[in-house]
Amino acid sequence: MDISKLSHGAKLVLGASIAFLVVSIFNWQEVEFAGIASAGVSMWHGWGVLAGLLAIAIVAWEGLRLANMKIEIGLSPAMVTTALALLLGLFTLLKFLVDNEFRTFWAWLGLILAIGIVVGAFMNMQATGESISDMKKSMVAAAGGAAAAAKGAVESATEKGGEEKAASTETAAAAAEAAQEQASGAAGTGADVAPGGDEPPRTA
Repeated sequence: MDISKLSHGAKLVLGASIAFLVVSIFNWQEVEFAGIASAGVSMWHGWGVLAGLLAIAIVAWEGLRLANMKIEIGLSPAMVTTALALLLGLFTLLKFLVDNEFRTFWAWLGLILAIGIVVGAFMNMQATGESISDMKKSMVAAAGGAAAAAKGAVESATEKGGEEKAASTETAAAAAEAAQEQASGAAGTGADVAPGGDEPPRTA
């Protein structure tokens, strides 16, 4: 893995995401009791859980890029990073605003790092010559492709179900016809033989 291959924006995203995960384990809210005891919670509560998972996703995604692994999802690697960074920034801001009591230094540092991740993602996308409008077009195209694939899968399943139903109907009809022919043959045999199995008397 050669980190030098990453743009300055991508390096900022990767470094800030790792730092964000480290900061997330410290207490973002903390209360002291008479100066002799304290209790608090880390970022991993409420909206912070989603922010933490997105930070892990960003680190994993950038790791795949360093390993030269390509995953086609309809968006460029820089666009994927930007989308994840925007979501991380949003959920971190929600966490910061919702849990606004007894904030500690770590909460402020986490918010700053989240902003850094978003800024780095935009820098990375600009370095590749892409813009937000390009990202919107790619997302719309990807969503349209996914919708078309889902529609095709539903139609294929419906056609398959119709074919299976038709086949079962034909099988049942053939079985009924065979049973009817067998019954007709049995009735004809019974009419040719007299009751008790005796042949009719012959006349001189």
